[in-house]
Amino acid sequence: MFRATKLLSLVLGVLLIFTGCASPQDGASQDQTGDIQIKLGVIEPVSGSMAPLGTAEYEAIKMAIDMVNEEGGVLGKYKVEHVFADSQSNPSVGASEAERLITTEKVPILLGSYSSAIAMAISEIAERYKVPLWEMSGATDDLLIRGYQWTFRNEAMASSWGASGVEFVAEYAPEALGKELKDIKVAIVHEDGPYGTAVSDGNRKYAEKFGMNIVLDEGYSSKTVDLSNIIMKLKSAEPDVLLLTSYVTDAILFNRQAKELGFKVKMLVTHSGGHSVQAFVDGVGKDADYILTVDPVPCKFNTDALSPELEALHEQFVERWTEKFGNPPYHHVESRQFAQTILLLKEVLPLAIEKHDGVTPEAIAAAAKELDLPDGSTLMGYGVKISTPEDPFRDPWLGNEHIGQNIKAHAYINQYFDGTLHTVWPEEFAAVEPVPVLPPEHPLAAQ
Repeated sequence: MFRATKLLSLVLGVLLIFTGCASPQDGASQDQTGDIQIKLGVIEPVSGSMAPLGTAEYEAIKMAIDMVNEEGGVLGKYKVEHVFADSQSNPSVGASEAERLITTEKVPILLGSYSSAIAMAISEIAERYKVPLWEMSGATDDLLIRGYQWTFRNEAMASSWGASGVEFVAEYAPEALGKELKDIKVAIVHEDGPYGTAVSDGNRKYAEKFGMNIVLDEGYSSKTVDLSNIIMKLKSAEPDVLLLTSYVTDAILFNRQAKELGFKVKMLVTHSGGHSVQAFVDGVGKDADYILTVDPVPCKFNTDALSPELEALHEQFVERWTEKFGNPPYHHVESRQFAQTILLLKEVLPLAIEKHDGVTPEAIAAAAKELDLPDGSTLMGYGVKISTPEDPFRDPWLGNEHIGQNIKAHAYINQYFDGTLHTVWPEEFAAVEPVPVLPPEHPLAAQ
């Protein structure tokens, strides 16, 4: 009897040792009754300089979760909860909050995070703890060229936005401007952070590819309070096309000072960031009209390109967002966070549950790597195929290798009409025809 009791105590002790060595995420996929529990860690900046856009992204994530839960949850039976963390527009805070969500809240996945700089910081924490980061808005190329295996990005990378902007110019400018590509003068102006630099790299590479004449290539700090020096350089260079990458504050500042200093240009192509958000429209009013933006998501587009189920879901989202906020979700921040949260909840997590037995970090990562969805099967418009360490994606514009990148992702060109963005390129998603050249009534239009 004594030997049996001693043996039982030894077995229990070994079990306790193994239980005590569990990773921070153990237990995230099942509760004590064996039912699957889904708890997401969400990090967005809802205070600090990025708060307006971070708040819009967070609201879109919550709306996607609410709409899925109203249908019964993931697979119609597993309700979704989330734990929120405010990065305060600070990469260091974002990293510390990511660690808290993993170690204290025991979330098996992180969602976020608006800023490329914040995404870079959070991805280091995700890699350390081997927890997936489902990055929905940090577009810098640097995020996925470091060999990390726990960060996944569905949208197109920033350099491809820059390449797409130039592709659009190459397609429309010769006829619109009456010039051959080699005679088209292009200026590249960008904020000098990871995001703006990556976009400008794509601009530069493809402008050179098409043989365009780059007459100015300048970076600046997005925190600047004076862009007059760059604007005067633009006036002197007299470009036909301006490729501009900004955040909100500097985008509004550029518009104001360009008008004050009399800068004029024929084609103005901006790159998401600060130009394709409601805050920019609020800041510049009618001046937003006819501005072209390169975005990772189609804004008001031809939904015939989607499946009937997704088309109905998109319409439901537009109606609900408009009712709640008074404006349709026709800007990239809210549209892409909703689209990519839906992708996670309707495609990735079901695969993790049905094929990999839960929502552990390992199961979610495995599911993300196995997705192979055709074009038109996501609210982003394109399909999904994530590059892996065994099969990295080498981008065709800069030649870098990316792990965790959706290789089917691409950018769109949207254009403002009456303060609302409409998709104008590529053709299958276009809601209206593009107006490549600023019309005479625009204050920045070159006559």
